[in-house]
Amino acid sequence: MDHALLFITPTYAEYAAVRAAVADRLAGGTLRLAPCGIGPARALALSRRLERSGWTGTLALLGWAGGLSPHLAAGDLVVADAALDGGGQRVPLLPPDLPGATVGPLLSAPALLLTAQAKRDARSSGALAVEMEAYPLAAWAAARNLPFVHARIILDTASDALPDLGDALDVLGRVRPARLIRRLLGRPRTALSLLALARRVRELEPALQALARALAARGPQ
Repeated sequence: MDHALLFITPTYAEYAAVRAAVADRLAGGTLRLAPCGIGPARALALSRRLERSGWTGTLALLGWAGGLSPHLAAGDLVVADAALDGGGQRVPLLPPDLPGATVGPLLSAPALLLTAQAKRDARSSGALAVEMEAYPLAAWAAARNLPFVHARIILDTASDALPDLGDALDVLGRVRPARLIRRLLGRPRTALSLLALARRVRELEPALQALARALAARGPQ
């Protein structure tokens, strides 16, 4: 497995988009793909599974991120040169050279940053953007001297708020219909925000797929 490449996506929607983009390479066996689930606990659980499997190849985490820098727009590509956690820990990363990318640290938050104010507060970390999975995987890879690449497409900007869906999504970001209906019944504005977010996901899916193809073309490091 020294020359293997594993793509990791947090949610099933990201997984499905990436799978469609690199289906030929998956069929050829030169690339593997796995969803890890949302949040640091799921990322840590994946690292433990990789440990048990004896994985020694390259890891590449890709998907959506929330912008912290006010200079980032929806659809922008960010590539991490470091993974940060909420406690100030830092894992340096070697960023791939991808055209049009903004390079800098990315922050792994323990929970979604739902408001613009929460994002402004997180900006003191020095991170360009926020996500929830990279730090545990980066730390695991660094401890084993394994290549780890982290690249994301900005979905929500620093000024965007996100809908608070509570437990209406499962660990892979899939909708639990009954719970979502109950939540939206008393929160009509949340429904509008959710529809707008879903529309943006559809619009930006080609950017995520282009990222997947670019990383697949680079191959294992």
